[in-house]
Amino acid sequence: MAKRGTATEHKIGNWEAMKICRRGAFWSMFISLSIIMRAYDIEIMGNFYALPAFQQRFGIFYKGHGYQIPAAWQVAMSMGSLVGQIIGAFIVSYPMEIYGRKKTFAVCLILTAILTFMQFFASTIGVLTASQYLSGVVWGGYCVIATTYASEVLPLSLRGFLTGYINLCYVMGQFIQTGVTRAFINRFDQWAYRIPFALQWIWPAVLLCGLPFAPESPWWLIRQNKLESAEQALERLSEPDERINTRETLAMMVQTDILEHEIEVGTTYADCWKGDNRRRMEICILLFVIQNFSGNPVGFATYLFEQVGLSGEHAFDVGVGLNGMGFVGTLCSAIPLIYFGRRSCYIFGLSTVVTILFIVAFICLAKDYSTNQNYAWAQATLLIALQFIWQMTLGPLTYVVVCETPSTKLRSKTIALATVIDAITGLATSVVGPYLLNPGAANAGAKIEFLYGGISVFSLIWCIFRLPETKGRTYEELDILFERKAPARKFKAYVIEDADDIVPGV
Repeated sequence: MAKRGTATEHKIGNWEAMKICRRGAFWSMFISLSIIMRAYDIEIMGNFYALPAFQQRFGIFYKGHGYQIPAAWQVAMSMGSLVGQIIGAFIVSYPMEIYGRKKTFAVCLILTAILTFMQFFASTIGVLTASQYLSGVVWGGYCVIATTYASEVLPLSLRGFLTGYINLCYVMGQFIQTGVTRAFINRFDQWAYRIPFALQWIWPAVLLCGLPFAPESPWWLIRQNKLESAEQALERLSEPDERINTRETLAMMVQTDILEHEIEVGTTYADCWKGDNRRRMEICILLFVIQNFSGNPVGFATYLFEQVGLSGEHAFDVGVGLNGMGFVGTLCSAIPLIYFGRRSCYIFGLSTVVTILFIVAFICLAKDYSTNQNYAWAQATLLIALQFIWQMTLGPLTYVVVCETPSTKLRSKTIALATVIDAITGLATSVVGPYLLNPGAANAGAKIEFLYGGISVFSLIWCIFRLPETKGRTYEELDILFERKAPARKFKAYVIEDADDIVPGV
């Protein structure tokens, strides 16, 4: 029978382990605050498309619809952050492996503070668009750094909760931005959009002040043969307790690194596509693809609500409600993380999302749809329910599984490549979305959910056959399961018979 968990977890319960390892939890949550900043930055343009002051300053007047940002510029600005993210996610793994997680993170924070000046003082839509491309490079770095760091400083008992917390940071960033923009909807001067831009300086200031006190990733230190520094980092990541033996934990981590050497886990991007790492790469990539094509309208929710018939104020109010419900859903995600597996919860969540998407889309076919605003409210309510389910299952579980699936040596590069694909598929939805929604283009409104519903059906089929269960498995157990090509549906019950194959990991 396979051994499970770390040495600490064999001796104490999850709640006590949580208290003992709360330093690691704190620093994981601290670094992940950068995701709030990233979500705020990305959400800002989607909300500004429906902000009257921004529309009048940078938009064009359309008869019957008032000032609108042209679809071409919407696409250009939306592409900016995602194209930049592709570049940033790809290149950030190199300084992460050479200089460490902390130093790379500090450089990203400084660049964010500098580029915010460009957004704040932008006088033309072209300059604003350019700032989105440049900022996107840094945002791509945050995705990789935060996810990698969280997975490397947390024990098994907390891994699911606090990697899922990354998704909560996205929700909080979106919620904060929507609320900030809503506060300025009745203001028509330049400060209606410049103040929200200026608020972006808060996060770099806070994070740069606390970063010198954060420990470096012990996994990175081990790969640099800095074992003494790795032990010191482990001591800083856990509360002093007689049941914690950092030397024993360090030995386990070194053993996992040795095992990956034995099964020929490399350290280049090409190695991510070799052997059993190809399957790991497929899982990480497809989970992000499913997220982007699941029809959750959070990135353009306010604009969508406006196009289906709600007034500007009502659209923002519902947008705030949608993000608030997402926040509650993410908090509730702890329940399935505790009591159910990753695989079953993900499949349940995606099945529910598919159902809601088709209901929203078919409502558009009602005979009096264009004249009866009750349909618009019904669609908005259903999309809020979708957001709750999505954030309770698909949202956090994607980050949990993506953190757990890669080998420890290839984690930063696997996450980087998955983030690149995340950006590319997000780019596709950002290009298609404005043209489908904009009155000057297809003007499809909520009918776009027919497209996303159909794609999500295929996503559901893939999950049934290819998504493995990673709950309760150490990194070394996962190495062995992938090496043995265990079928996805058998990961949960698979028994590793040879006790010599397993050394409990962290």
